[in-house]
Amino acid sequence: MDAFKSMLSSWENKAHEASELAEITLTIRKQDLVKIKAFAEAYELDESVITEGLIHIAIKEAEAAMPYVKGDEVIRVEEGEEVYADVGKTPAYVEAEQAISKTLRG
Repeated sequence: MDAFKSMLSSWENKAHEASELAEITLTIRKQDLVKIKAFAEAYELDESVITEGLIHIAIKEAEAAMPYVKGDEVIRVEEGEEVYADVGKTPAYVEAEQAISKTLRG
């Protein structure tokens, strides 16, 4: 019975993961394609799995690298310290991400 529960749970997770994926057309450098194909061959995975993983990690790294640019406006006080509005690209990125996410959900 546990084997079936485990299998059904695995299927449910895979179905959920699949429902979160979106297909796109992507143009990349030939040398990058060579590397994706090499990863796919070495790890015995589909190229799309490799590409999705690499893009996912790259996006997380890019988000983390976005610099905070201190503005003049104090937006709150935390533990006695003034926190200033970010006037860099992060607020525009977050706003665009939220709007796009709403449209993709339907």
